[in-house]
Amino acid sequence: MTTDETQIKELIFSLRSLRKETRRIFAYQAKKQQLTETWIIALSALTRKDPSSLDELAHALQLSNSTTSGIVDRMIADGLVTKERDENNKRRINIRPTDKGRQKYADTYTDYWEKLAPVNTIDQTKLTELLAIQAELLEKLEGIK
Repeated sequence: MTTDETQIKELIFSLRSLRKETRRIFAYQAKKQQLTETWIIALSALTRKDPSSLDELAHALQLSNSTTSGIVDRMIADGLVTKERDENNKRRINIRPTDKGRQKYADTYTDYWEKLAPVNTIDQTKLTELLAIQAELLEKLEGIK
């Protein structure tokens, strides 16, 4: 294995470890609010696009409609979202976050970004370079069939 290949391998494993650590912190913050990671991501999507259809939410979560439907039903039972027929299109069901859902989403993300505050000390030039490298790497990976 060449030095370049070794560095690429180290980069891939480093990115995986970085993702694992950020997810660990995110999961902990969600658990403090008695939520799952998926519920927080759903609340995030619903906060950005309120209301959303089941199709739109499933797409945002990258899950099937049936899986998303079950998630929505459990979130309704916990008072985090509501479901109602669209007044202008009776076939469409609108899903919306409740005030409780919005608050839990906001609290989780506030706590999450506070935990990540030490990352803000990284030099801006280094961050810019890293983002450019990651974008290039992602472009190359997406080109793999």
